[in-house]
Amino acid sequence: MTESGRILNGRYRLGSPLGSGAQGTVWLARDLSLDRAVAVKVTPAWNDGDSPDGAREHERRFHKEAVAMARIPKHPHVAEIHDHGADGGLLYTVMEYIEGTSLAAHLRPGRRPSLEQTVRWTKQICAGLAHVHAAGVVHRDVKPGNIVVDTEGRAHLVDFGLARLPGGSSSLDRVMGSLPYTSPEQLAGRATFSGDLYSLGCVMYEMLTGRTPFGHLRDPYAFLYHHTSEPPEPPRALRPGVPGPLDHLVMRLLEKDPADRPPDARAVERAVEQVEFVSDDAARPHVDSRHVDEIRRLERYIDHHAGGPRAMDPQVLDARSRHARLTGRSGDPRGAAALYQRLGQDCARGLAPGDKRAFEAFREAARWTERPH
Repeated sequence: MTESGRILNGRYRLGSPLGSGAQGTVWLARDLSLDRAVAVKVTPAWNDGDSPDGAREHERRFHKEAVAMARIPKHPHVAEIHDHGADGGLLYTVMEYIEGTSLAAHLRPGRRPSLEQTVRWTKQICAGLAHVHAAGVVHRDVKPGNIVVDTEGRAHLVDFGLARLPGGSSSLDRVMGSLPYTSPEQLAGRATFSGDLYSLGCVMYEMLTGRTPFGHLRDPYAFLYHHTSEPPEPPRALRPGVPGPLDHLVMRLLEKDPADRPPDARAVERAVEQVEFVSDDAARPHVDSRHVDEIRRLERYIDHHAGGPRAMDPQVLDARSRHARLTGRSGDPRGAAALYQRLGQDCARGLAPGDKRAFEAFREAARWTERPH
């Protein structure tokens, strides 16, 4: 039984669960030996119906996979694997704990990253993927729930529970990953570096539009068919104002044939960088990166205060207004309009419907809505 307070192998004391999925539960834990916070993913050592030989093979492959993960050198955008082991019917992997919020939380209904955030986080995810691939490892489960945005606004790849070497066998072969983000070749049972790029394209699509490429579907068989046979709508069709090169890049990542996708994660990173400097209108960049540091500082301040007792303090409201304005200046007028609209609604509820701040926020929302995209 896994529960808070349990100590694995006399060293890792489980605290609170951070998340769970088909492959197990990730816990915030304490490394009692080194006195530090860690993330520990726990999964049963055998599955229902496994024979004794099957259970031993499951554990052997788990060990092999953990050793493969440990070959990934330390990188600023990849969670480090510290340890793995078995204890009382449980297998566990110990990972670097990254304090922050999953990208999935940033994509919950009613929220959508700005273009600047989408470009920034995509570049960082690409840098992490390129590093993982250079170590010869395929992640196989790139999705918002396995990306953490830390308190400094930086994105990190986490949870390598499905990762494997290309062409290698895995105890998790029967698991295809997360269906909304799964590549056609992974659905056919092949682990490839390009499959991770397809999944990245699904994540980018969701950051830009608010849903996955086939997020309107509910039937798993329809997902399978569309991933392998039908192209999605371009992001620009769902979110006018998405830069043309960014729209084109996402659609290339979502090509059915891996040969039609970018060659590697580093090439994707370079393509995203160009979005900052190449525009349909040569007089201005698509995403102006000059405001990145200030936007990140404001994000940290707002995240810390906007949900607490100081939410209606003038300093917090001023920070939200400036954050919205810089979002527009960075090349995302629709994002600015949405942030101002939300600020106006919060001021109308928290202060008064006719409050001056609410009126000013709604006025700015209208102005940014009218800007050319």
